[in-house]
Amino acid sequence: MKNVNYNLIKMLHNTLDDEWRIHKFYIKDAKSGCKECAKIMERICMDLERHLRMLTKELQSHAKKGLK
Repeated sequence: MKNVNYNLIKMLHNTLDDEWRIHKFYIKDAKSGCKECAKIMERICMDLERHLRMLTKELQSHAKKGLK
């Protein structure tokens, strides 16, 4: 596997983990203490979802090109 593919997969994994953790824990905690913090967390999740789409699209491109 090329290093660039590993890096993309690692970034995808880390971003998925971050997004899951924010949804599962951080937003809930923020809503009970600070509404503005909850809004910030929700905006961060939206950014992470955009990053996930970018990473997924690039990995699909590599797979179609046969970049192993």
